[in-house]
Amino acid sequence: MIQENGKIVGTASFYALSSQAVIMGAFSVMSIASSQFYLAHINNELTLMNRKLEDILGFLYGDKKAELLSEISFVRSAFQNYNSIMSHRDQRVATIIGLQSARKVAVKDIEFYLEDLAKTISSSTKDGKKISEEDKVAEVFKLWESLNLSTQLYVTSNIMEVHFSQNQDAEYLAFLRKDMLTYVDKCDKSILHYLGDLKGQLVNCINGKLGKKEKFQSLMSKIEKSIEPLNSGEESPMKKIINDSLSSPESTEFYIGQGGDVYTKNLS
Repeated sequence: MIQENGKIVGTASFYALSSQAVIMGAFSVMSIASSQFYLAHINNELTLMNRKLEDILGFLYGDKKAELLSEISFVRSAFQNYNSIMSHRDQRVATIIGLQSARKVAVKDIEFYLEDLAKTISSSTKDGKKISEEDKVAEVFKLWESLNLSTQLYVTSNIMEVHFSQNQDAEYLAFLRKDMLTYVDKCDKSILHYLGDLKGQLVNCINGKLGKKEKFQSLMSKIEKSIEPLNSGEESPMKKIINDSLSSPESTEFYIGQGGDVYTKNLS
């Protein structure tokens, strides 16, 4: 019944249950297909998905090594088995809980690596021994890779939760997009700050050790080349993935044919 001011002013339309079930089932199938389309973007762009685990092991270290690798393996497995998991409600719920856990681990690791970067940049020793400029630069880049991977895990687990839950609420997506973009921006600015400090230290080394000028300039060149994309003013690949993966599903249009077939314009 449709009521207005306490009075019945009309009734909703009634349809045969079998026809409604067919249409809703088709919507479910097309919604999953739409998610597949946008999740494929993650697979193409993020090293989290297509980098060999043995390569990742090459730069992860310490207590965070096993923790981060475990969550990455889980997220990759969930991604690769998306179709199957979506067909089994209980497993889908368990996967969503796992993705939420992966997100929390990613945030902890991001903060850990940011703090470790700050310590490494400001210190001239490691384990009580003086660290060379070459070793410091290598250490910083290893930490940067670990930070980047943690950030990818954070972004991927968030986006995958959206598609596993099929939650397209506009306010929820807007909050999630803002939250992720804020965190990615924080990491990008931190990297620019820390590598800027490291570059300044190398400039001082050039002035103090002219005999090693060529070596220090080579290290500076590596830093400048690495931070150039962050200084370009263009949208970073990570931010583009966030915007594409969360904006596109909101605007997906479905069309129902006379025979009950459902089509989507965005995937054609």
